Amino acid sequence: MSAMADRVTRGPLVGRPYGGVSISINNELRTVTECVFCSERYVVITVGTVVIINVYLPCSGTTERMSILEDVLQDAWSWRLKYPDCSVIIGGDFNTDLDKCNDDSSYINKFACCHSL
Repeated sequence: MSAMADRVTRGPLVGRPYGGVSISINNELRTVTECVFCSERYVVITVGTVVIINVYLPCSGTTERMSILEDVLQDAWSWRLKYPDCSVIIGGDFNTDLDKCNDDSSYINKFACCHSL
């Protein structure tokens, strides 16, 4: 159960703590780090030869949750494909229990399996 579920059903969410993603970079890694793409639902950076994708997926109660979830993962992955010689790490707030069997966790697990994550 997400603490956000009640708030999401009451209307639009604005500002923190209601969404968004960020990545903090250690100063020692600044020279080998590049911000590739940044949006409200995911951030893509490279650190040397590693692509890091940080996602913030919608919580239960969000209108069109599955559609947003699918779009975010597919869009984020399209950036990874531009760096075929790099390793990849994907993480963040999936807003679901990946050990339970429901539509969102099943999609995320299938996505991870299909992309060898």
